[in-house]
Amino acid sequence: MIIDRSQRPWILTVAAIGLAVTALYLVYAALARNGPSGRSAPGLFFGVAGTALIVMEALLSVRKKLPAFPLGRLRIWLSAHVWLGLLSFLLILCHSGWRWGHGVAGLLMWLFLAITLSGIWGMVLQHYLPRRITELVPRETVYEQIPLVIRHLRQDADERVQYVIADLDTEDEVEEEHIWQSVFRAGGIKFHFDPEQRKSAQQKREAEMARRRAAPQILVDKPFADALRLQYQKEIRPFLQHRPAMSTRGLFRNAVAVGAYFKHLRTFMPLAMHVVLQDLEDIVEERRQLEMQAQMHLFLHGWLLVHVPLSAALLLLIAVHAVTSLRY
Repeated sequence: MIIDRSQRPWILTVAAIGLAVTALYLVYAALARNGPSGRSAPGLFFGVAGTALIVMEALLSVRKKLPAFPLGRLRIWLSAHVWLGLLSFLLILCHSGWRWGHGVAGLLMWLFLAITLSGIWGMVLQHYLPRRITELVPRETVYEQIPLVIRHLRQDADERVQYVIADLDTEDEVEEEHIWQSVFRAGGIKFHFDPEQRKSAQQKREAEMARRRAAPQILVDKPFADALRLQYQKEIRPFLQHRPAMSTRGLFRNAVAVGAYFKHLRTFMPLAMHVVLQDLEDIVEERRQLEMQAQMHLFLHGWLLVHVPLSAALLLLIAVHAVTSLRY
């Protein structure tokens, strides 16, 4: 969620409620003979109110799975999750008398603090990283489509090299069925749901590839063709896999490294091959940007691996804490 002007009503409302809760707690703490306690009526009020907000926070995951849910848009639920989550932490602190506690109560407070801090960190990442991804990855694509786009890039690179090396021998790895269902791009990605239609498209592609393998379309001396084959099979094509090795990632670690690599190739390759090398450079650069996008995407959502499990544990411990408090 991006914090912009649309969040101002939430911020002002929650800040006003927070000030009122703080004032109420200060009056209660000043009048309580034995000091504030979670067992007193005001303490129970703070505890019940804070717990209700925590339960509502947990319902966000359910709301995400119900796009047609009539009670509020998802954007409103996200805003409520953020700002009411901060308010619930204040209410629980007032419930505990601003004491950390021991045993289950202390564990609850540490869990709640970790959840709150991870949520704040996630909010900061969601505010900053999407804009940063747009700046660093001009060729950004839909994250779920990255494996498919990588496959197309690899096919495009194979075709470029086959202009020079007609008999380029490559063995593609096994792809998932949904990737095989897609074919060439023409202003987007075309999917064939009819098996016969997909088979026909594949046959046309195979016929075109067989024609290109019959003879090179760019004639160069054999040493140059062999050099291109070696560079492509040993270094360039391994980088165009879905999960490239660390060695090739280091070789094409940034745009400067990509440019330097192909500039070096152009220094000893004949002029007739420069167009192919330029196309390969563009393909490798796009693959590098996709790699960066995937890494930043994982970083953007990685905080949920902490936030969600801890939230589930918090709900369980709240139930344990409530039962034990009522019994004893």
